[in-house]
Amino acid sequence: MTSFSQGDVILTEIAFSGEPGRKRRPAVVVSIDDFNRAGTKLIVAAVTSNVSPPFRRGDVLLADWQKDGLVKPSAVRGVLASIDKKDIVRPMGHLTENDFAKVEASLADLLGLKIA
Repeated sequence: MTSFSQGDVILTEIAFSGEPGRKRRPAVVVSIDDFNRAGTKLIVAAVTSNVSPPFRRGDVLLADWQKDGLVKPSAVRGVLASIDKKDIVRPMGHLTENDFAKVEASLADLLGLKIA
C-alpha cells in the first residue's frame, strides 16, 4: 500500500453529504505522518477549483497550484474529512512549503488552535 504524507495532494472518492453516491475530488492530507502510517484512515482538507470570491474563513488560495500537482487554479477549503486509504484513486502532487504553511495556519485559526 502506498504511504501518504502531510501535504500530499490526492484524488479520492468522497461520499456525497446527506445522500447516496460518491464523486472524485482532490484533497490535501493534513494529518501527521505518524497517524497516516498507523491505520487505514487519513484526515484531508477539501480542494476546490472554485476560486471566485467571496472566500470563507478557512479557505486558502494556492499560489503554487501547478507545482502542487493541480490542473487549474485551486483553493484548500476549511472542510475536513476522514477518508479510507482504499478510496484514494491516485496521488497528484505535494503542496509547496509556502502553500502548506498557509493551509496549516488557516486550519489552526479555524479550529482555534495555537501553533508555534
